[in-house]
Amino acid sequence: MFERYLAALQYPRVGQLNIDDPKDFRGFVAWLEDQKIRFYPIEERAPLRKTSALDEWNAAFEKYKKDIKLPGNLKSKPEQITWLLLYAIKLEYTDNADQYRPITGAKKKEEEAKKSNAPKVHSTNPFDSYDFTNPEFEEGSWKLAERLGIAHHPDHLVALRAASRVISTAYDKEALKEPVVTGQPFPVDEGKAMGFDKDDDLERCAKILRLLQIQSIRELQTSINETIVAAQNITADPRTDTSLGKVGLK
Repeated sequence: MFERYLAALQYPRVGQLNIDDPKDFRGFVAWLEDQKIRFYPIEERAPLRKTSALDEWNAAFEKYKKDIKLPGNLKSKPEQITWLLLYAIKLEYTDNADQYRPITGAKKKEEEAKKSNAPKVHSTNPFDSYDFTNPEFEEGSWKLAERLGIAHHPDHLVALRAASRVISTAYDKEALKEPVVTGQPFPVDEGKAMGFDKDDDLERCAKILRLLQIQSIRELQTSINETIVAAQNITADPRTDTSLGKVGLK
């Protein structure tokens, strides 16, 4: 999920970074501070470079997060890395603004030209007057995403788009018409073993996928049965033609 960000920052191991590997995670944070963010003076970066000293590095990273003002609600590694990457990209653009300005400037002029040629339309959409950068709007977007069970994302607009997708698919009129599932839950863990005994999480996922497949096949079979019954009702319903004096199709 970070490959585009890593490529933008010219990280030498794009596609190989594994943040679930503690050593890899610590080494990447040290690289990010050394090469891109450079928040500390060189001599103060030494604790972050000690990736083999776990306790010392963890203490240094906790201090680093406070110093750099990384939001405290970002608890997981993916969330923290995403924030650091976006922060580094912002600094990279600021440092090389002259290099990127011709590109962004040309794009801006093109957009302005399109706007000037387009007819003026007065929108009646109340959202058009919203300030999407307002701190209260940002906080509301994150709270809505959290209420819907969506993982936190440092970009509140991304979280808002995810919330919109969940609402449009799970809470539209058609979805709400579906009957509520009742009864005892199926004991997933008691199902037939799938051959992943060494990994409990993988084994559980395989069992769930198998149940979903069975459910899908049953729904397909039900549709087939309904089609057969409908066809039988048509072929087994002769029309009486009194002019012929017999029963049958005309």
